[in-house]
Amino acid sequence: MTFIQSDFLRETRPAALLLPALLAACDTAIDVPEPEHTPRVAMVLTLDNLAATDSVMRQNYLGRLPFVSVSQRLYDLTPLQGRTDATVEVRDAAGAVVERYRPIAAAPSPYPGGGYYNQGQYRPTLRYQFRPGQTYRVRTTVPGIEPAESQLTLPAPVAVDVTKTPLSSNSGQTRARVTVAFDEPGGSNDYYLVTAQVVDASGQRTGYLNLSDEDDTGVAVPTYRLSDPRSSYELYPFSDANVNGQRLSFSANVTFYSGSGQPNPPAQYLQVTLTHLTRDLYLFYNSYVQYSNNDGNPFAEPTPLYSNVAPGFGIFGGATDTWVRLPL
Repeated sequence: MTFIQSDFLRETRPAALLLPALLAACDTAIDVPEPEHTPRVAMVLTLDNLAATDSVMRQNYLGRLPFVSVSQRLYDLTPLQGRTDATVEVRDAAGAVVERYRPIAAAPSPYPGGGYYNQGQYRPTLRYQFRPGQTYRVRTTVPGIEPAESQLTLPAPVAVDVTKTPLSSNSGQTRARVTVAFDEPGGSNDYYLVTAQVVDASGQRTGYLNLSDEDDTGVAVPTYRLSDPRSSYELYPFSDANVNGQRLSFSANVTFYSGSGQPNPPAQYLQVTLTHLTRDLYLFYNSYVQYSNNDGNPFAEPTPLYSNVAPGFGIFGGATDTWVRLPL
């Protein structure tokens, strides 16, 4: 998974590269000094309430695989690579180490100049299951770099009701109207993400699911939408600002494409997940969506990615999942 392995490290680079190009078109050459840079830890770690051994489910979500790298100079065009020599520890509120991570063996990319797959990704070693309502603190160290830390409290699970109504379908596709409802707890500011995907019997993502934000009249309903947990272009986190303490319900059409035959492994369920997010992860998701939408646009304003790691860059987020699986 390539999610933000290098994105948050290059967030200001498009503007930096554009400026010299614009200046080159002018009659007067101006030297733009490169800002001073102190290498910092750059990391991604999202704690969740899944079993530590549930790597299948975790791979279905953006940013659930830990990643560590080091920031680099603004004008440095060297391909960014993850670090395999980091020490990542998570402690509970009492200060006891509850989880340590080790690097995943990197595999060379089949593409020229593609570097290595998985370089900088880490996996847990103590198999600790994080508990909603508990506070955790991460400390990441890389040789020669000042350690980076962050803290969070894992949100409480929120029960969700999901119903599926079949719609007209044809060969190769199955359509349905999905309705999601849950009681917002109230009393605090909370943040959510509702995702939908097709999975096999083990929970592994399979096939292709098209998410629609239109009702049967074709009128868009953008406030609450189903998200694709793997796509920054279909990621719609939301807050409880308008529904605090109330029951929230929304519907959307979905279409599952099976093509000429069943995918391998065969799809069995439509899985809809309500994820209760920490505020930091909500802000990071929003900034990452905006960053992805602006990426490659020379006229877009710089889009800094939200960070809660200090000193350093990246996100230490919490996500508590509640899901429903409906037979296709």
